[in-house]
Amino acid sequence: MRIGISSGSFARWDEERYRMLRAAGFDCVDLGFSDTEAAPYTLPAAEREAYLRRERALADDAGIGISQMHGPWRWPARDETPQDRAERMEKMTASLADAALLGCPYWVVHPIMPFGTEDIGTGNERATWEMNLAFMTDLLRRARGYGVTICLENMPMTAFSLGAPAQILRFVREMDDEHFKICLDTGHAAVFPGVTPGQALRELGGEVRVLHVHDNDGKHDQHRAPYYGVTDWADFSSALREVRFGGVLSLEVKVPRMPLPEAEAVYRALAAIARGIAGE
Repeated sequence: MRIGISSGSFARWDEERYRMLRAAGFDCVDLGFSDTEAAPYTLPAAEREAYLRRERALADDAGIGISQMHGPWRWPARDETPQDRAERMEKMTASLADAALLGCPYWVVHPIMPFGTEDIGTGNERATWEMNLAFMTDLLRRARGYGVTICLENMPMTAFSLGAPAQILRFVREMDDEHFKICLDTGHAAVFPGVTPGQALRELGGEVRVLHVHDNDGKHDQHRAPYYGVTDWADFSSALREVRFGGVLSLEVKVPRMPLPEAEAVYRALAAIARGIAGE
């Protein structure tokens, strides 16, 4: 099993960032292109393509694979109006084209939240489902030409009707398409009472294509490193073997800003932790 890490915390190594990851022991990167107020979204078309080709070249030269990419996301969510959703669709379609240019096979997206993050008990649950179904069906149609698989991610909002792993599984099964699968986020799963990441992985099984691996206190989405929270990582490691997960075990953890030599040591430790969970 290969191991990876999200890209958000190591940009300060500039053009050496992927070489640093490789030296630390990582195989892959999860590109976090979720902020549509930053590059590549803010660049003119020609500059955008050059930016992405440069990113791919840096990763290729370092021997790092681009295993997944996060599509547009904004917080607080703004999906209430048709205009909001049309703007999201435009940005997501462009992002899918970016993923194809990068040679990235998996593209992660959150559900849309037309009634906010707390719709359970409001009577809007069915509308949330139907609006997501229409939105994701259109998005999937647009994705087909790019050869990219969309992965819907479970969310850490316990009062949101399309947040829990079980609901994501039901939704993906209704979509019923080989190019629409699941991103299991372990930290997001861990905040739901009675749900563990290992149990969630067993339940989702072969529908999982990518992982976001991190830990927390069981109540809040904190992006701690594994073993710094409540997750039973031995059980999660067992679940990986049981479902025969063959993808990338990709960490999505916060690394504090610190002097570079110390930070490089942290990345080496994180790679060792990931390999341990992967059973290597």
